[in-house]
Amino acid sequence: MFKEGKDMNKNRKNLTVDLINENSEKTQVNIYVIRPTNNSIQSADRYRAKIWNQCVLDGVLTKKELSNFLKERNIWTEEKESSEREIINELKNLEQELYLGLGHDGKRLKISEGQRIAIEMRLLRLKLRDLIADKISFEENTAEALADNAKFDYFVADCTYYENGEKVYKDVEDYNSKSSDEIAFAAANALAQMMYQLDSRFEENLPENKWLKKFNLVNDDLSLINKNGDLVDIEGRRINENGNYINEENQLIDRNGNLINEDGTYVLQANYYEPDELSEKIEEKIKSRRKVKG
Repeated sequence: MFKEGKDMNKNRKNLTVDLINENSEKTQVNIYVIRPTNNSIQSADRYRAKIWNQCVLDGVLTKKELSNFLKERNIWTEEKESSEREIINELKNLEQELYLGLGHDGKRLKISEGQRIAIEMRLLRLKLRDLIADKISFEENTAEALADNAKFDYFVADCTYYENGEKVYKDVEDYNSKSSDEIAFAAANALAQMMYQLDSRFEENLPENKWLKKFNLVNDDLSLINKNGDLVDIEGRRINENGNYINEENQLIDRNGNLINEDGTYVLQANYYEPDELSEKIEEKIKSRRKVKG
């Protein structure tokens, strides 16, 4: 765990990192990261070029080579590429419709109609992520991606200091050997925030989520809620924290409102009965007559 200090300098972030030693004792270390200087950027660019060249010599595909490879293997087709463009364009059109508040007929939208558009945008983003997931996973291992990662590692190694001004890492190799510890994680996270202006509230700042939040249609976790603050699904039906349907008494139900148990089985509600002796005799006579007639 780590927390940022209150330093307001945009070129520096102070951090306090919690560490657990071999005896399970908690200690704290104060460090800070700085924005890369021109000298650091130039050195990092040379290091990136070195790693890129090494990747190519080792047979790692470049992005251009990967694109051809994915098409040859029918992993990323022209059809998928066209679908990606269509979804992106549809998201732009829906965002415009949502924020201008006008339907296709030019009339003002109701809040319920805006909610429908926002939910549609959410579903489209999920569809887009599923569509490009394979492509992204391949691109993460191209020569360019590996070289960019190496460049960032160089920055973390060169821009991380203890509070007394001493460097935490001797060089990028030293950082790489310790990149899984808490200090490295905190430093990398803080530097990424500083350099790339990464927003830790990315999901919250998506257009559809900002709109839903403005009209109190989602909670702090961005889960859909009704006017009473109850969790609901995309069709407005009440659900619990686990996504199971519930009724007004917070009892588990199926989609049709039938009571179910926690294990998903139905709650017994039918009133079965045992026929009395007279009823059984009557039933037997009826069966006998049917046999005779048959």
